[in-house]
Amino acid sequence: MTEPFPVPPATASQLTTAVERVTDLGAKLGRRRADVLDPEELHIASGVPLEVVRALLQGRAAGEPDIHERFRQRLDLLHATYLKENGRKFSHGEIARQSGISRQQVQALLGGDRRPTMDHCARLERFFERPAGFLQSEDVEALSCALAVIEKALLQEYQEHSERNALSAASAGAGGPRLYERHGVDGIALRAALLPAQGRTRLLEWLDNYMDERAVEENTEEDTEEDRGAVGDAS
Repeated sequence: MTEPFPVPPATASQLTTAVERVTDLGAKLGRRRADVLDPEELHIASGVPLEVVRALLQGRAAGEPDIHERFRQRLDLLHATYLKENGRKFSHGEIARQSGISRQQVQALLGGDRRPTMDHCARLERFFERPAGFLQSEDVEALSCALAVIEKALLQEYQEHSERNALSAASAGAGGPRLYERHGVDGIALRAALLPAQGRTRLLEWLDNYMDERAVEENTEEDTEEDRGAVGDAS
């Protein structure tokens, strides 16, 4: 089961802003708009018709079907794309057994002969592993939710990219990242590079002292081993 929709109902202007944020993040990671805003992928993720996705991404109005037609569009999409391991669609009977809706009701819902209840929507969303609200949310909201998932992934990637760059810069004069990795403090060094100046200075001072202590211990151990070897040779 996926998480609930991560954003509240969105307006067209909020959608435009979300598109700009995703595009900007992609550019910072060296990706084109088409790489991070694939209409076909967004169509599958949101349930919004492909031509509507394209229009909304371009800032154009695309109309809005009534709630019953929207439900039918998205249920048809789920039935066509959510497949079994053998690549085949789930039968009406399989959907009925696993969702707890009667076979007759499943047939009527898929055929557009019955209007869904909130319980029908909730059961079908759980069966098809889609977030709450997927089958009935308005197109702008559904697309905004799909964009929020992309934005979250890009933000995580951008943060990791920034941390790597910051670590390289912070550790350039202190023996490099390998030294931190060897002593198991590379994660601390990564975070230190992102702290405000005062906090970064204090933590890096602590790291320097820690590494000095480890160096003394390693040298002492090496000297001890050499002394033991010398004694063994003398005997």
